[in-house]
Amino acid sequence: MRIPRIYYPKELRENSKIKLTAKGFNHLKVLKLNKGNKVEIFNGKGKTSIGVIEYFGRDELSIRLNEKINQETEIFPEINLGVSNIRNFDKVVKDSSQMGVKSLTSLITSRTKLRNLNEEKVTRWNSISSSSCEQSGLNWIPKISQMKLEQWAENSNNESRYFLDPRSKLFIGDIKEFSSIDLVIGPEGGFSSEEESFLTQKKFTGVNCGNLIIKTESMPIVVLSMLKVLSGAI
Repeated sequence: MRIPRIYYPKELRENSKIKLTAKGFNHLKVLKLNKGNKVEIFNGKGKTSIGVIEYFGRDELSIRLNEKINQETEIFPEINLGVSNIRNFDKVVKDSSQMGVKSLTSLITSRTKLRNLNEEKVTRWNSISSSSCEQSGLNWIPKISQMKLEQWAENSNNESRYFLDPRSKLFIGDIKEFSSIDLVIGPEGGFSSEEESFLTQKKFTGVNCGNLIIKTESMPIVVLSMLKVLSGAI
């Protein structure tokens, strides 16, 4: 049986005890674990360790980390993904986190229907992301934020910058550099002409993923899968 995983957002130290609240270990209750069972702990920043349950109560769980702390290198390729805000952005967070991205940003664009910046949403998305990483085995949790498209593009400093454009002559399979990529996905109907001009000015290059027309909520996992295969990361 695979050792269950749990996210612990603080520093991990050998031979130390960590405590989790009921909210943090709720899914472990479903597995009906008991004192003495092993659990894999990860802190979302590449560190992992195996611990043993010392106490399992109704509202608290304590785990003893008595094995070495492992540090994993960052996910390759390094992808900063910006996706136009949609009603079902929870799915975008879940799918993207399972595929492994460095950061994920909900973008406000001219054709975005949900236009209000909301910290409560970001908090929920962080919870979804950590749960997705628990299930998928990834040890790096992406940084999740919400901002306007212009602000996100202004903050981009990677040499490899792309925006999805079904009319572009550049196919995603023609991308050669994968070490670090900033990629932005527009809303249903695409970016406005003004937004495309702005992205071009900020040195973003349009790229297409073939002839299929795919919904925004499904596009991230399609693009990330392509990039992972092309980079040899899968």
